[in-house]
Amino acid sequence: MLTLRGGAELVAFWAQLGSVVELVAGVALAGVGTGISVLVAQAGAPDRQRELLGESLKLGLAVSAPVMFAVAAAAFAFPGDPVGGLSRSLIALAAAAGCIAVMPGMLNGYWLGQQRRDLMLALAMGSAAVQFAVALAAPQRYLLALLALAQALPAVAVAFVFRPARREPSRDEIHGRRSLRRYILPGIVIGVLTPLATVAARDIVSMEMSWREVGLLQALWRVSDWVAAVAAGVMAVHFLPRLAAAHRTPRFAAGLRRAALVTILPSALALAALVALQHRVFALLYDESFLISDTAVTLFFAGTLARIASWLPLYALYAMRRTKSIAIGEFLSMPLFAVLLAAYPRPLTLEAAGGLWLASYLGYGLFNLWAVRRAY
Repeated sequence: MLTLRGGAELVAFWAQLGSVVELVAGVALAGVGTGISVLVAQAGAPDRQRELLGESLKLGLAVSAPVMFAVAAAAFAFPGDPVGGLSRSLIALAAAAGCIAVMPGMLNGYWLGQQRRDLMLALAMGSAAVQFAVALAAPQRYLLALLALAQALPAVAVAFVFRPARREPSRDEIHGRRSLRRYILPGIVIGVLTPLATVAARDIVSMEMSWREVGLLQALWRVSDWVAAVAAGVMAVHFLPRLAAAHRTPRFAAGLRRAALVTILPSALALAALVALQHRVFALLYDESFLISDTAVTLFFAGTLARIASWLPLYALYAMRRTKSIAIGEFLSMPLFAVLLAAYPRPLTLEAAGGLWLASYLGYGLFNLWAVRRAY
């Protein structure tokens, strides 16, 4: 829809603005948002689970609010166009939307720990419907601003679910709070580094090539994310609660093997099919101007497969509460890709970027696998 309304440049601009939303929300959701799923899955009593939800909301907003203010302040403090030609007010609005978006993200993590997939699906469908309606009908002048606000609207759902506790917490609940705080570190590292590295990667491509190539890069990511998002969803929604509950039991290793069989092999087949049909796929989703070489598509999609494979040991580390290993490994994913792009001898091409994308996630996956084997 964005392509129809503004072409590759609008796709690239929304990707940059979306990265601001992800930066602010991600510092909470990538850590505490996953931690709440693990701890709720391991907690038995509903009262303890609700207490964990309340703590996750407080921790999430406490972690994301300083990032929101820092991003907004940075947007107005520095001269020139802060992020790819976006206005300062748009960046500040996206930062506020990211902070508010923490609330439905925590609610989703709470339901994930309870394995309430029906409620998760309803929230996801409602959120997607709002965003699509905005992309379809919003006035062109306010399109990006309204899309940013649409990211925060699902926070309304929290008011219908969460009820504050009116009693003193038990010893188990206090221990649960402390366990939840352990996930703040990986959340900050992942939530800050990944969006910043993504923005940096797009900026490098725009400077070395053009914003049109940034749009092509974003199209590659979006198409391959069809497969990656499904695989990540299966890992998170189906396997993460089970791995968390099976931690320190023989069922843990069996669960990892089954997860690999269910996610990685189908992902490889799906990505191979997209490579074979890539010209038709990009023409159908975007337009005939989105012409990308077979080599670039193959390298980027191979890198996405390596990325999917790296997430399996990552979720295992979450279930095992190995938060330091998660934080260290994050430097070898998108941040490493941005560093390799910056260090690559010029001229930079999409084919070269695809090779660097593959190399980054091969390294990331090997580190995560080593960390799991070491902990196990």
